[in-house]
Amino acid sequence: MPKKHPCPDCRRCLWCTDTRCSVCLRESKPCQRKLSQAEQIALYESINRAHQQQKAEVRMKKRALFLCTDNSCLSPMAAALVNFDFGDRLQAVSTGLTMQGLHPQAIAVMAELGIHLALQASNCLSDYEREPFDYVITLCAEAEENCPLYFGGVKRHAMDFTDPSQTKGSEEEVMTEFRKTRDALRLQLGNFFRQQLAQQ
Repeated sequence: MPKKHPCPDCRRCLWCTDTRCSVCLRESKPCQRKLSQAEQIALYESINRAHQQQKAEVRMKKRALFLCTDNSCLSPMAAALVNFDFGDRLQAVSTGLTMQGLHPQAIAVMAELGIHLALQASNCLSDYEREPFDYVITLCAEAEENCPLYFGGVKRHAMDFTDPSQTKGSEEEVMTEFRKTRDALRLQLGNFFRQQLAQQ
């Protein structure tokens, strides 16, 4: 019985020492094992089924885009919280009117929940202008004012949170504001998406 090819997430070919088998179509490096025509057909069919299943799983999830001014704290925190709490039903991404990189305090307070915000990239609104979304949510007044009314094919939702990066004071005072904002985001977004998903 032939071994199942590990596409689409393979690291090594199961028939040889190559990192990927040529039948995966992702690498041109040839497999050292010669496959019969029947084996090649079976592998192509298996790979196609795996790809189709992967696409279907992605389509089953609703997509949400969060927008703030500079994509440094509010929107990355919101997207990470939604993916953490609703990742089986929602796929969330974040963006900004401009990009200024992730705020270190945002990374720190999310790490307190076991969420690794530093793995996210900072993005600009134009990066997503051709992508479809089920929810587009602005998180501050400036983003609400400057985001197109319809983006991603849906009307945007407006929520207004205080930007904790504008807090003045000691490091502990700033961290306290970031924690408050994190918890407020989690509460309000949690209530919103629980209600939305219950209606489906």
